[in-house]
This record gives sequence, C-alpha cells and structure tokens, in this order.
Amino acid sequence: MAALVTLVAVATAVYLTVPSMRTPVWAVIGLAGVAAMAAGIRLHRPAPPWPWWVLATGLLAFIAGDTYYNVLEEYFQASNPFPSPADAIYLVTYPLFALGLWGLERQRHAGRDLPSMLDALTLTAGLALPVWVYLVRPLTEVEGLTWQQRAISIAYPLGDVLVLALLVRLLLPGPVGGSNRAVRWLVAGTATLLGFDIAYGILQLNATWQAGTLLD
Repeated sequence: MAALVTLVAVATAVYLTVPSMRTPVWAVIGLAGVAAMAAGIRLHRPAPPWPWWVLATGLLAFIAGDTYYNVLEEYFQASNPFPSPADAIYLVTYPLFALGLWGLERQRHAGRDLPSMLDALTLTAGLALPVWVYLVRPLTEVEGLTWQQRAISIAYPLGDVLVLALLVRLLLPGPVGGSNRAVRWLVAGTATLLGFDIAYGILQLNATWQAGTLLD
C-alpha cells in the first residue's frame, strides 16, 4: 500500500511539472490503480469475486479512454477530439461500473429491501438535480453540436447519475453483511471520480477546461 501511494505521489508530481511526460505518466497512474485492485482481489479473495473484477475492468476501460484521448491530443495534434473512439471506450465504463456495484449491492441487500431502496432513490434524486440543472439541460440547448456530439455529451452525466444511484444504495445499511473497508474505499474513490467527472463536464461546457491542472 505504501509503495503504491509513493508511486502515485511521485507520478502525480511528474505529471504536474513535466508537460512532455503527461500522457505516459497518466497511463502509469491509472494502471497502478488497476494493478492494486487486481492484487487486492487475488489476496483477499472476496466471495463472489466477479463484481470486483468487473469494477477493475471498468477502471481499465476508463484509463484506456483517457490514454487514447491524450495520445490523440499530444502525438497527433488533435485539439479536443470529440467525438472520437475514446468516447466509446469511456462510455463502456459506466455499464461496467454499474454492473460491478450492482453485484456488491446484491450481497448487502439480499431479496427485496424496499425502505433502503426508497432512501437511495430519495438521496439520488437530490444529488442528481444539480447534474440536470448544470449539465444535462444546458447540453440540450447549446448550439453548434451535431446530434452525435449532443447524445454523447448527455450520456456522460446520465451515466454519472446511474453510478451515483448504485453508490448511494451500496452505502445504506443492509441486512446482510457489515461494514467493509474495501467497499468504503471503493465508494470514496468512485464518488470522487464522479465529482471530478461532473466538474470536467461543466468546464468543457463553458470552454474553460485545461489539461495538466490540479483537477486532473
């Protein structure tokens, strides 16, 4: 764990201070996370393991999309390529994350648990409202987008809301199983990723996004 934290800290410092190394270093940071998940699954052997493997695959897809996008920009001089194959890879991330989180949620809430489901829906609706107001609705009104660009742009925040709903459901107390440190770390990491993904969408919408900043 300490070695991973040190590696990511050093790589992050290089990413922020050496612009020419951003693309390979970003890939290293992402792959380190995937490797850590794979090592954790092999070491702790959760039962069943498939939700964790699906989540690791989703993270790998996210890193692949990021790396593809960065390569297009840095080595092929493509300025903010959109849409591109990177978007297809990015969008695959959402169903993978959703499936993995659903698998974990099923372990905690075996059978029908209507009260916790209603709690999750209530919390998700409250959290999804800003996403709709500041991202989805403006994207339906912005001019100059093709239908493909508009559809893909809207798919991102909708995917965030889907994963957010499953995260909220996973956080609620369930009749099966107790607190799990790995799940807490997973929720914290995924929630952080979604938060910055939404912030990225807002910055892109307002044409103020810039790579190589602390938001990365």
